[in-house]
Amino acid sequence: MKSHPQDAKNSKELNDIFRSPLRSLHPGGGLFSSVLPVFIFLSVLFSAGCAKIAEPQPPEIRIPHPAVDLAARQLSDFVVLTFSKPERNTNGSQPTTLKSVEIFRLAEDTAGALPPDQFVKKALRIQSIPASRFAQYLRDNTFVVQDRFLTDRSAMYSHTFRYAVRFINNKNQNGGPSNQVSIMPIPIPLAPAGLTYEPTESSIRLKWATPSENMDGSKPARVAGYNIYRSEDLDKFPSSPINPDPVQTPEFIDRNVRFDTTYYYAISIVGSMSKPFPESLPSEAIKVDYRDVFPPLPPKDFTAILQGDMVILLWAPSPSSDVTGYRLYRQERGKPDRQLVQPDLIRALSFRDTRVDPEKEYEYGIRAVDTHGNESPEVNTAVERR
Repeated sequence: MKSHPQDAKNSKELNDIFRSPLRSLHPGGGLFSSVLPVFIFLSVLFSAGCAKIAEPQPPEIRIPHPAVDLAARQLSDFVVLTFSKPERNTNGSQPTTLKSVEIFRLAEDTAGALPPDQFVKKALRIQSIPASRFAQYLRDNTFVVQDRFLTDRSAMYSHTFRYAVRFINNKNQNGGPSNQVSIMPIPIPLAPAGLTYEPTESSIRLKWATPSENMDGSKPARVAGYNIYRSEDLDKFPSSPINPDPVQTPEFIDRNVRFDTTYYYAISIVGSMSKPFPESLPSEAIKVDYRDVFPPLPPKDFTAILQGDMVILLWAPSPSSDVTGYRLYRQERGKPDRQLVQPDLIRALSFRDTRVDPEKEYEYGIRAVDTHGNESPEVNTAVERR
């Protein structure tokens, strides 16, 4: 097929345009001269949309919120502080990683809260706990810190001490000190001694010695009451006693117990009824293996009646609640041999003994048996002939 001369001309113009783009910018420069204004408009519009820069935002400041639940109580001759780990920053965001916790103490002659900035200036920073050691102080989400600050007990008992804590983030920023708490320690006795126990069928009775002096040697011993701590794990005593209020006498009956359980008990002295109670350290723990070794009460109204060639035995139940059955014994009068009537426990309150000779005289004995195999004292009866 032959090419038309006009086709060759058009082809040459197009090749020249794409081979030399600058020509399209020249007035009357062929194809691009007609579309250039539209192309430039779209390019500017597109570039403006893509290059728009957002408004600059200030950096988020993550300062941990100060503690608001700091509490202090006397334990023996030191102070125990408790406070929660922060869950939020001051701006409401989740807390950043804490760098440390600072503990402040101020000794004062009279109690009185100070403005936060003044308190920090006057108080002594007694501890700075790094984050690497938090695990040693945290119980769940609560810090428990002991302040064993004085060896001179006379100085300890002559001042009021005020505390506050402060959280530091990883940029050394803080939201200020916590709430302030004050405490005036008092002399109290050492832990009780001579703890003993006596198990019964329904309880464990504890007794201990009454102290004669306080730990600083002063008398009389300051005893407002006692707290009883119980655990089934020697290494995990609870923080709260089992008694709702301090016990006023040096003994306690624990009725909330169950057989086949090992309990550990410890006793502490409460030095004052003002809350939070100043308290001694707990006594040395004692171990109680609480087992059912208590025989049940025997059955009542035990009778044996000969009817024809059998003996009918009747009885009233044992008053003990854990009785699971009864054992019957038979003995021919005047003979030393004694036989168990039935090898299995009798669950009913009657029994027909058909293995007897009506011409012979018999005596019977019965015992109640509890769920732990303990047997009651035996009740005996002779056979009645009717």
